[in-house]
Amino acid sequence: MILPSSTSEKILCCLSYLSILFLPVVFPLIVWIVAMNHGDAVTYHAKRAFWSQIFPALYILVALIIYFIAGATGMSAIRNAGGWLFGILLVLALLISLLLYIYNLAMAVRVLLDR
Repeated sequence: MILPSSTSEKILCCLSYLSILFLPVVFPLIVWIVAMNHGDAVTYHAKRAFWSQIFPALYILVALIIYFIAGATGMSAIRNAGGWLFGILLVLALLISLLLYIYNLAMAVRVLLDR
């Protein structure tokens, strides 16, 4: 983990993780793009925050595509157990989202408390 050297870098890194509360995905992406030329620590943490915030959305998109393709192809096992498949995919999506939510909050605290 690359540690930020100044207070302003710490705040930017922390806000990148905490943006899951107010502007997920967009704020870390903006910080990542703007900070590419300014500091390794800010770029590193903004990139990690971005990917940890966009992953649940990508998972849900892929899960829905799999579910709809399986339903459209007429697979009888999927058609008969479609509710179970959707329920399992939904529970996994919620679990992944919760874990990454906690991860983002923990990383924000860690960045602020590291010296």
